[in-house]
Amino acid sequence: MGRLTLWFLLGLTLIAVSNNVGLANADAGPSESECRPYIEKAINELKTDGVTGKDGSGELQADQPRGDDDDDDDEDAKSVNDLDGDGIPDDQDDDIDGDGIPNDEDDDIDGDGIPNDKDDDIDGDGIPNEDDDDIDGDGIPNTEDDDIDGDGIPNDKDDDIDGDGIPNEEDDDIDGDGIPNDKDDDLDGDGIPNDEDADIDGDGVVNEKDNDIDGDGIPNAEDNDLDGDGLPNEKDEDLDGDGLVNHEDEDIDGDGTLNHEDGDLDGDGLPNDKDEDLDGDGKVNHEDSDIDGDGVHNDEDHDVDGDGLSNSEEPQSMDIDGDGVPNNVDDDIDGDNKVNEKDDDMDGDGILNEHDNDMDGDGIPNDHDDSRETVDDDDEEEEVKKRSKREVDAAPVGEIEAPPSPAEEFPAEEEKEEEAAEAEPEAAVEEEPVKEEELEVEAEAEPEPEAEAQPAVAVEQQEEAVEVEQKPVEEAVEPEPEASGEAAEEPQAEETAVAAEDAIDADDEDTKPEDELLWEGAVPQNRRSRQHITELLLLDEEFNAREKATDNVAEIILRDIKKIYENAIKPLETLYKYRDLSNRHFGDPEIFSKPLILFMGPWSGGKSSILNYLTDNEYTPNSLRTGAEPSPAYFNILMWGNETEVLDGTQLAADYTFSGLQKFGQGLEERLRGLKLKNKLLEKVNIVEIPGILEVRKQVSRVFPFNDACQWFIDRADIIFLVYDPAKLDVGPETEAILDQLKGREYQTRIILNKADTVKPEELLRVQGALIWNISPLMSSAQPPLMYTTSLWTHPYQEGAPARLLLAQERAFLRDLRTAIDKRIEHKIASARRFAVRVRNHAKMVDCYLNTYYNHKTLFGNKKRIADDIIDHPQNYHIYEGLSTLTNISRYDLPDPDVYRDFFRLNPLYEFKKLSETCTYFRGCPITKLDLAIAYELPELAGKYKKMSEAALASIEAQAQTQAQAQPSNVQAEPRKTS
Repeated sequence: MGRLTLWFLLGLTLIAVSNNVGLANADAGPSESECRPYIEKAINELKTDGVTGKDGSGELQADQPRGDDDDDDDEDAKSVNDLDGDGIPDDQDDDIDGDGIPNDEDDDIDGDGIPNDKDDDIDGDGIPNEDDDDIDGDGIPNTEDDDIDGDGIPNDKDDDIDGDGIPNEEDDDIDGDGIPNDKDDDLDGDGIPNDEDADIDGDGVVNEKDNDIDGDGIPNAEDNDLDGDGLPNEKDEDLDGDGLVNHEDEDIDGDGTLNHEDGDLDGDGLPNDKDEDLDGDGKVNHEDSDIDGDGVHNDEDHDVDGDGLSNSEEPQSMDIDGDGVPNNVDDDIDGDNKVNEKDDDMDGDGILNEHDNDMDGDGIPNDHDDSRETVDDDDEEEEVKKRSKREVDAAPVGEIEAPPSPAEEFPAEEEKEEEAAEAEPEAAVEEEPVKEEELEVEAEAEPEPEAEAQPAVAVEQQEEAVEVEQKPVEEAVEPEPEASGEAAEEPQAEETAVAAEDAIDADDEDTKPEDELLWEGAVPQNRRSRQHITELLLLDEEFNAREKATDNVAEIILRDIKKIYENAIKPLETLYKYRDLSNRHFGDPEIFSKPLILFMGPWSGGKSSILNYLTDNEYTPNSLRTGAEPSPAYFNILMWGNETEVLDGTQLAADYTFSGLQKFGQGLEERLRGLKLKNKLLEKVNIVEIPGILEVRKQVSRVFPFNDACQWFIDRADIIFLVYDPAKLDVGPETEAILDQLKGREYQTRIILNKADTVKPEELLRVQGALIWNISPLMSSAQPPLMYTTSLWTHPYQEGAPARLLLAQERAFLRDLRTAIDKRIEHKIASARRFAVRVRNHAKMVDCYLNTYYNHKTLFGNKKRIADDIIDHPQNYHIYEGLSTLTNISRYDLPDPDVYRDFFRLNPLYEFKKLSETCTYFRGCPITKLDLAIAYELPELAGKYKKMSEAALASIEAQAQTQAQAQPSNVQAEPRKTS
């Protein structure tokens, strides 16, 4: 009875609808869209009861869902999946409800009278949106659908991704999958898990640039759950939701700035120096055993606050542990929860206090450190204020490791300064805190001007102190003597200059004036220390034993490189005459030579000064000529020698390492200058200075190929430094040509912005930006080379210069230079492989020309005419396109057709053999051997060198431990023998 009642109601409904459609006044009864929900409900009830119409009386109108009148389940499914009955399944239908409006423009996709943003089933498939794998019914699963709700707006630009009428930033379920955001592994429903998704909230902004990573409407700096995973930041081991745990993540807060460069490490909106919880782990810094969250305990962490400066490089008045308390007033400098008085390693640099030359890590040696003087507890605060005032008033020059200032040794003068400091208001001291921090380091290292007018007794006391400390003459700070002393000092300086000139004249009487290698000028009284150069370049005796062990291993690897070259590379190089094509050669000089350090750049950038500084050759008779005027256009080469010796071009060209320069002719030999020095750095490397580039309006013809000669040095360089003066940043044709030759060597190229102390600190960033802007496009590099901003000579920094920054940059430059020395074998292997690839590409190019030639050669044709036509018009025969298609060789790795045109003029095409004809039964194919060398043999040498080096160093350490254990027993045995 119930079934008949349902059918009767359905019939009445259909009659009412048809009558209302025919009426002229449509407002008289319910519309079709208003009746449709009731019809669908009746059909669903019929389906639930299992009723099927057999007499056809239950047939529906064409634009409504229809039930099938048989028992075939497949036919039922088809009719239900075709909402408008047009024969097109809904998942393929651009207009599901048949109202003439495309789905992506239809506010009611399924035509049920409920707008999409209020409809629990947008596509009308009977599946609620939160359970529906295809919300908009377009046949594309939500995880692959660029427009989940089918509103025509891509997800990454859609303020309401799931079309539920709730904006994403207010929606607890952004992608409408029924899983709350804080428990959803795929927040935006794009099929990529959050920890692998570069755009977690799907707003079109990558995480590192997104101010609201999880799309909850709360900015990152104010969001207690940064990645929206339901875990508060202080309990979240992966703060930014990138799949990397915090102590392994180089960018903890996911803002695109590396931790050591990030002013807000945990992204909580508080600067590091004011943040009581630096890494955002819920532990305040003074209770946190790992302040910067890098996974290294503070006791073992050489960079406690993660700012990129090691604890030993953190200067005075800075903050080693990042707790916001300056080191000079911090009871626990390194943040290891041990007060300084009871801490065996006060500054946390890994060196015990008893062995640490700078116990408090302020960059000032212990012997000259005011901060280590004992101060009474009652007067501690007053003493800090006084010392701060003295440091601000002092004239900063940036000498970090200089002798103590005379004012510190004369109590009478110091009392006057303290009285002056007390008389002035404190506001004058606190007016510019940033500059005070910079000046604080520099003031203690520079003698104060007041020290010049001291009584005779004080002068005698100072001289005695200098003698006790045994300071070098040039580093000692002596007050100016009386008038008689000054008159005696001037002749002494003149005698030194005359003696230097006489020495040069005696060594080289025939030298032209422009060839002189003499520094002309006065030696500065207060020179900066060079001790850090020896330490950072590892030139001390202690490291020599370790280096000799690795040198023995290096010789083995170099012989292996030569063996691979002889067996796999040289046969094809000879067979296809590669040396006639390119100036880039490879042989014993390239394999067994020392690492080559190359300096180049515009004129008067300070290249010669840097070479003198590195080799401790400043202010000597044989120092390279420096000055503001352009230096003579010579290639200066610095080499090791038992005695100081100046070499001319002929002697250099005869040297084993530089014999390849002979091919550039006599014109280049006349422009080569060598200097042999007995220097520890030159035992390990050769240093070359290319002549300064002088831009001229008219192109000047040279007597030798200048750019080819530069390329010869570039190809053999282990590291390349471009030196620039802040006042000469213009790039002209000459510089552009040189920079073009560095393409492909960007990873070995560095920029030095020299003489940076001559630029005001506020202008330094603009100068750096202008230099990068000028150079990077010319090198065709997406990422600009590394830049070091410093001043490389022993002159004191100019007043007001950022001494801490300049010194830190200089130390980074020296570490980079040492890395290039340590990587010399890897560079040799890379050079050999690079050369092997060029030879292989050349062989395959010649083979491609040959195959084209034989394909077009006829029995009675003129072979020279055919070959010439192919060589002159390779584009007509698709030579380059065919080679790139058939092999893995890029078109950009091949020379221009003009190069091969000249090559085949010298070596006729038809005289070469095809690669297939070079194979023999016993020796195999040369091209196969070359491919194996490129793919396997040369790369395996790097791993072999690493393993052998580690074994050799382990052996050295074992021997050292054995000797150390045996030494105490010998010491104890001696007293018994004596007694």
